[in-house]
Amino acid sequence: MSPDGFERPVWSVNGQHPGPLIQANKGDRLVINVTNHFDDPATVHWHGMFQHGTNWYDGVPGQTQCPIPNDVSLVYNFSTTDQHGTYWYHSHFFAQYVDGLRGSLVVHDPDDPYLNQYDFEYLVVLSDWHHNTTGVLLPLQDAPGYSGLRPIPDSPLISGLGRYNCTAAPPGSKCNSNQPLAVYNVKKNKKYRFRIINSSADGVFVFSIDQHKLKVIEADGIYLKPTIIKKLPVAVGQRYSVIVDANQPVGNYFIRGTLDKRCTPINNATINFNSAIDWNGLGILHYEGAINRPNSKEFDDDFTPCRDLDKKHLNPIKPITKYDGHVTDFVNITITFGRDKNQRLKALINNSSFVPQMNDPTVNKITRDIDAKDLPKDQNSVIFNHNGGIAEIYVKNNNGADHPFHMHGHVFAIMYVGEKGEVHDKSKYNKRNPVVRDTLTIPGNGFVVIRFITDNPGVWAFHCHIEWHVELGMVLGIIELQDTLKKETIPEDVVALCLEHDLQKRTTRRMLNSIVINEIRSFD
Repeated sequence: MSPDGFERPVWSVNGQHPGPLIQANKGDRLVINVTNHFDDPATVHWHGMFQHGTNWYDGVPGQTQCPIPNDVSLVYNFSTTDQHGTYWYHSHFFAQYVDGLRGSLVVHDPDDPYLNQYDFEYLVVLSDWHHNTTGVLLPLQDAPGYSGLRPIPDSPLISGLGRYNCTAAPPGSKCNSNQPLAVYNVKKNKKYRFRIINSSADGVFVFSIDQHKLKVIEADGIYLKPTIIKKLPVAVGQRYSVIVDANQPVGNYFIRGTLDKRCTPINNATINFNSAIDWNGLGILHYEGAINRPNSKEFDDDFTPCRDLDKKHLNPIKPITKYDGHVTDFVNITITFGRDKNQRLKALINNSSFVPQMNDPTVNKITRDIDAKDLPKDQNSVIFNHNGGIAEIYVKNNNGADHPFHMHGHVFAIMYVGEKGEVHDKSKYNKRNPVVRDTLTIPGNGFVVIRFITDNPGVWAFHCHIEWHVELGMVLGIIELQDTLKKETIPEDVVALCLEHDLQKRTTRRMLNSIVINEIRSFD
């Protein structure tokens, strides 16, 4: 495929990138048959879905399932329960989603308070795009002594489309500099809900539509009191809904999905540091009847760069007070970077880098009656056993990078976000009506305090959603209500994946050994 005009292999879903939209209603059951034809193991995580009672369908290899081997299928079967809003799905196997396995999941709500305030809705999927596959990029990042930062992308994409300057492409590449842009059609005086998803590996996007302000109504599945903004910063993993009034003169206007370069650290040792990227991703808002080329002007910034949308725009439509109570569990974690004995870069949580045990996931261990306290240190496990309790996590960021952290199985209340140099002060906690979501940005050298309700038995990842940091080990494993989880029975087809995975891994190893031997003999 050629999302930005440059042709490369794409890990597609049903031949599409982004993958097909999955739609459901609140309370529906989703039954999704995933067949893997990648010649690589794979999983699918349903980002933002709580998976109440179906922890083994959360799609995290090494925590909730074994990977789906090549030419094997798994049926993911889970309920939306009372959830609603904008979600997405993506691989959680190594950095596979960066190569294309990602798509949108929308759960409609017949009781949506904003349902009568718009005439139509659109999806906008924002993503950064690399011309090299992660099979090339990850080993470069993992090389001993690598002193660069996160790989620099080649293009921003809006709903799978971008535009690359092919004069910078390597000789012999298939490349077209006139790739079409994403076009969204509107009618004068109609109103449109735009559901916006940042499905990137790394980049903070800034979304805006020239001459059209945005009414924010949803963040990560939580209805918000409506507020008006000009520009919307969206960190990796976050989702928003905005209502756009097509009330401007009939014409064509630029839609802007800008990768915010201010939030992308770089040095001369960084992979692809000399990228020919145009950070300014563009699409077009096309009014019916318009014939002019867009020449609209961009709004000035009305937000703080490299930070989440200001909390004044994130007030839940109904105050949420259940987090203002006795804290039953408290965990203090510190995130930073270090190097192993081979001088390979590692991301650390409390001085430990997460290592997934692909052939024996944590949920399998728990249901075999292995106590969470006996899990290996590199599982980065924390244990919460109070049913219906309030868990509080204090996260100290001991490095200068900003980290968008996402929690599986839950939304959480943000008690406080502290910038570099601020003192942790519990009297400043926002307990009465906190911002509630499932992904937030932890400032460089700052800290955050979050709370969530421990009512969902399972093994839940809490991790940085910069995919390069996930691969370095910046993952926590929340073991929640293990006494209840131990009584659960994992479906046979999920358990069987581990047998398939182990068999395929041993078969592949034999094949590789044969290839190496034959190669040596040919050199002889």
